[in-house]
Amino acid sequence: MSMNQYGNSNQPQRGPAQQPPPSQSNPTGGSYFVDQKKGEINELKQLLRAVSVDRDPKKKREVIKKVIAYMTLGIDVSRLFTEMMLAIETRDLVVKKMVYLYLCTYARQKPDLAIMCINTLQRDCNNQDPMVRGLALRSLCSLRLPAMVEYISDPLKASLTDANSYVRKTGVMAILKMWHLWPQAVEDGAMVDTLYNMLQDTDAQVVANCVVVLNEIMADAGGMATNTAIVHHLLGRLEDFNEWGVCHILALVSRHEPADEDEAFEIMNLVDPVLRTSNSGAVLAAVNCFLLLTKNMPDMRYQVYERTKAPLLTLMAGGSSETVYCILKHLEGMLPRCPGVFDDEYRQFFTRYNEPTGVKYAKVRCLALLADSTTAEAVIAELGEYAGDMDPLLARQAMRAVGKICLRLPGSAAAAIERLIDLMGMDVSYVKAEAVQVVEVLLRKYPQWRTEVLPSLQRCLKHIDEPAGKAAVIWMVGEYGDEITEAPYMLEPLVDAWEEEPSSQIKMHLLTAAVKLFFKRPPEMQSMLGRLLARAVNDLSSQDLHDRALLYHRLLKHDPEVARRVCCCERPPVSGEFAEDRDTGRRDVVFSEFNTLSMVYDDHSDNFTLPEFRAKKVKNTRAIPGEAEANDLADLGLALERSKADQQQLYDAAVTAPAGGGGGTSGGDVAPPAAAAPEVDLLGLMGGDENGGGWGGGGSQAAPTAAGGGVEFQTGITINSGQFQSLWAALGAGVESSFEMSKVPASTQEVEGLLTARGVNTMASGNKPAAMKFFFYAKDVLGSTYLMQCSVLKPERLLELVVKSDAPDPAESARAISGVVKEAFASYLR
Repeated sequence: MSMNQYGNSNQPQRGPAQQPPPSQSNPTGGSYFVDQKKGEINELKQLLRAVSVDRDPKKKREVIKKVIAYMTLGIDVSRLFTEMMLAIETRDLVVKKMVYLYLCTYARQKPDLAIMCINTLQRDCNNQDPMVRGLALRSLCSLRLPAMVEYISDPLKASLTDANSYVRKTGVMAILKMWHLWPQAVEDGAMVDTLYNMLQDTDAQVVANCVVVLNEIMADAGGMATNTAIVHHLLGRLEDFNEWGVCHILALVSRHEPADEDEAFEIMNLVDPVLRTSNSGAVLAAVNCFLLLTKNMPDMRYQVYERTKAPLLTLMAGGSSETVYCILKHLEGMLPRCPGVFDDEYRQFFTRYNEPTGVKYAKVRCLALLADSTTAEAVIAELGEYAGDMDPLLARQAMRAVGKICLRLPGSAAAAIERLIDLMGMDVSYVKAEAVQVVEVLLRKYPQWRTEVLPSLQRCLKHIDEPAGKAAVIWMVGEYGDEITEAPYMLEPLVDAWEEEPSSQIKMHLLTAAVKLFFKRPPEMQSMLGRLLARAVNDLSSQDLHDRALLYHRLLKHDPEVARRVCCCERPPVSGEFAEDRDTGRRDVVFSEFNTLSMVYDDHSDNFTLPEFRAKKVKNTRAIPGEAEANDLADLGLALERSKADQQQLYDAAVTAPAGGGGGTSGGDVAPPAAAAPEVDLLGLMGGDENGGGWGGGGSQAAPTAAGGGVEFQTGITINSGQFQSLWAALGAGVESSFEMSKVPASTQEVEGLLTARGVNTMASGNKPAAMKFFFYAKDVLGSTYLMQCSVLKPERLLELVVKSDAPDPAESARAISGVVKEAFASYLR
């Protein structure tokens, strides 16, 4: 094959019908690609040097476009640095932008050559075109070379006072680049003070950039320092900012601590219009502001949740999948804190067939929190449909949600258990296994429903393959074996196949169930239990299993009656949540980081953020430039912060003022509540009584000496709120107890009267839509002090009590006080 077939090899171009030589069409090794790119780069270098290209703006633009395209693809085109640097001398703005981008990318690799373009960049910083001035300054600061600092200072200072807003906002961001390059230069130039002064700029984007830069520069000090004037100035211009700027402004406002409630309500009214925007980030930032501003106003929290309900549901209904998931994760944290607010919109949380799995899982978890006594049946029916879904994880979560609803709402137990029994009969292994596990948990709290469940166990045991599901069936057989005719014969095949069973979980449950069943049906279990203990004691696959088998063997050998009391002891009925399901404070910690990834990950930020990137929790005490000079802020029509004396005067007036009418909302504005307030927000938990009861007094109260339960209390004792709070913290953990109620008291005064009659004094009380809360105190004749926190949960009809005491035997004293409370509430308990 001759070379003529391919044309002249010296010609730079080939015809469309020509084919590459075989050596190039079938390259061997990786050298082909390297040689090809080197050839193209050399060609580009020749084109950039060609006089014909330099004189033709269109050709020059196309060549530089090709260079930027190669750079974008990750191809090293640094060999063209000299030629690209010469191309900077042009009036074509598009070419300038591309050359600036190239220089900023490769300046670190060619620092000696990069210095040669400084004069051109400095000259462009004084160009008549503001776009060129801004681009030149941005490129000059983006070279990231320490030697450039002295050349950057003058153009940077000039840009901050430029007539064009684009140049000013570029200059503001250039300060941040210089700070990363040489922090001392920013401090020596007093640029932080300049940024504070530029918060008054007429362009909103310049102001937003100032906020971002100040927050990053002062990150180690807790972020940008604020005062009332700055916050009100920024909020007054909120509609001028774009969505990105609004998010940063609201993040700044959320760190501001208002001087009093009036200022907090004023800020909330200014932020309220943001809730009507379509940007999820801005809406969540506004919600975060509301939550933080009302953290010391528990009466307003319910109103805040009501106000944010419509915006959040709108975003959830019309947003992208990612947005919907984020909103659902935030709602998942909000729902336990606002019972009843979102309950009527439970249908909004029903899943759709085309939704991503993550969104479906989040909606199922929310449905478990939304159901109430009126909607539980409909929600359980919907979740029952999800249990037949092809996605095993969705089916499992749906069944767990049914169990959570049943545990939270005893009235829904019939519908829940009926639905779970139907699922136990399905021919899908994982559905059977999960349904049995949920039923096992429910029977721990509602053992009266066992007669509905037990007939299905024998069929389930044969068709369940998962260890957890089989272990749940074995537990129920051992627990209620005296009511199952075939119970011993259900366990016997498992005992005979002991060596073939790989799961230690099943073996452990089988051993315990066999011992329990032995005391209920000895003749049928005696031989089987002997074989089982012999095998379990010699089983070396699990140390825990071996130790438990040895314990049972020794108990039976020592005294069968003692063994029966140990293995078959009667457990008290479960009231409230199981210990493993109680909130240990982790949810509150996560919720405190609202509108962050902590809500999405459901974890504290310290657990997924490196130490150097964690937000500082300290408050910035830096002096704000011009804060003491009223003239600087008077031009903006702003007032300086009130003095401490003025704040104290306002606070005293609020405390001594008579209680007024309750606040409300009108047109989205948040109105303040009554002026009356307690002296101390005890433990941050209490609020005003919606029935007008308010806070209880801390003074002396007449009380009888005989309190009941063998405890005698002193009369006329006095503990103020400060003493109560310090003593509560000093006593540490208390003794908890809970009681199921048949009905809920009508008011806080009714509850206080019950305990006052028994010598227990009221420190504080509050009535919320979902619960009543009280703090009580008493002192017995021996001088021991008793502090109590009492919560009446209305939807659950549950009385929860926490008792702390400095008595010699706090546990025994707490039990005695619990008896007093139980006696007082006798007419309300089941």
